[in-house]
Amino acid sequence: MAHNKSKAKGSAYEQKIATRLSSEFNKEFRRVPLSGAIDYLKGDIWTPHDTAWWPYAIECKHYKNIEWNNLLTSKTTDMLQFWKQTVREAEVMNKKPLLIFRWNRSKDFVAFDDDTIVPFYIEVNSFGCHFKITKLDDWIQVVKNEDRFINKGS
Repeated sequence: MAHNKSKAKGSAYEQKIATRLSSEFNKEFRRVPLSGAIDYLKGDIWTPHDTAWWPYAIECKHYKNIEWNNLLTSKTTDMLQFWKQTVREAEVMNKKPLLIFRWNRSKDFVAFDDDTIVPFYIEVNSFGCHFKITKLDDWIQVVKNEDRFINKGS
């Protein structure tokens, strides 16, 4: 029963993020069919009608708690495992990794490793993983204003 609840929670979160991104970028974002079981289609969310336009492979995580207090001392902390999964799936898709996550009663956050410049972030460099974390709201505002996204969402 607990497994079904957590799967439903993850699916609902993926749908929430897909709806949010669709609204923000004026493009259709959808949950990946069959939960990434298709060899060439990985991640949790994609742009089915214009896959070349969106440069990211998106992985979503919504957990009761996300362990990241041991980022410098444990290879198995949740954040590092989530990031490694995101990177693996992005490589299959030939896209940049983008991890969108939250824990219960938190805001939505995003982890990324490109040159996007956001006003506030945490940078992680641990056990072979390198990425930045910021609030999803802040990341969306910056990315929406980048040249490559102007007038491309319509």
